[in-house]
Amino acid sequence: MGYTNSQIFNPEIIYAFDPWNHSGNVGNIHHHDFLEISIILEGEVEYTIGDWTTQLGAGRILLFNPGVKHGERQPEDTYSHQLHIGLSNISLDGLTRNHFPNKKALLDLGEYQATFLDKAWRLTKEYNEEKPEFQLMSKALIIEMLVLILRSLQNEQGSTVTSELSKTAKRKQNIVNHAVYYLENHHNQEITLEQLADILYVSPTHLSKIFKEATGVSPINYLIQVRLKHAKELLKNDQLTIRDVAQAVGYQDAYHFSKLFKKYYGVSPSQIEV
Repeated sequence: MGYTNSQIFNPEIIYAFDPWNHSGNVGNIHHHDFLEISIILEGEVEYTIGDWTTQLGAGRILLFNPGVKHGERQPEDTYSHQLHIGLSNISLDGLTRNHFPNKKALLDLGEYQATFLDKAWRLTKEYNEEKPEFQLMSKALIIEMLVLILRSLQNEQGSTVTSELSKTAKRKQNIVNHAVYYLENHHNQEITLEQLADILYVSPTHLSKIFKEATGVSPINYLIQVRLKHAKELLKNDQLTIRDVAQAVGYQDAYHFSKLFKKYYGVSPSQIEV
């Protein structure tokens, strides 16, 4: 069985970084509202997951679904080099948004372990070297890593949760997934809630309700976020004016665009470093 629809599977990378932790470092117990992958690249570290504490060495892989409490501590006279990846906008068939089907946070990828770790090291190199189009290459690597996790989970009996969604919930999920796909691929066009609802053959009220339940924001606010995210990247091109960028992401009024941008990012478009 497959979990993904390749047309609409488009994870958003919130962060990817590889810190070195030295003796005595302590990370407080916390949880996220997104998915996080943590990989011990070198050394060893002590992790607490829920009420369980364990010592983990190089090559171990952790996947924390939203709400899973975890923290780490670096024992005396030890060190660790880790890679942490935060991801959102993940929708797998039959599962709550931004969740993977793993029962346990600590993963054993079996035959895929070596390939996965190789891609983790390549991802670290991409982020550290920042060669042209490193963000696109990084996204490609992360998608491959996610696929390897899914394959390993399906190979290991009893390692996955069963579908958490009812037939009705699955239908709602499918509508939201296609709405997200449409907004991300047509963000530079004029889109109203009514137009989007017509495309998906549902009422505007129903679409607005189920979209906010799944993503936490309305369809139009999601569209604004997508536009501003793309605008932030375009602003790094010193050949484009603020008006050019505004029009490229769907805003004809550069002043209105600038106000939205500052409200969302806390700085004006002109303050984005090239």
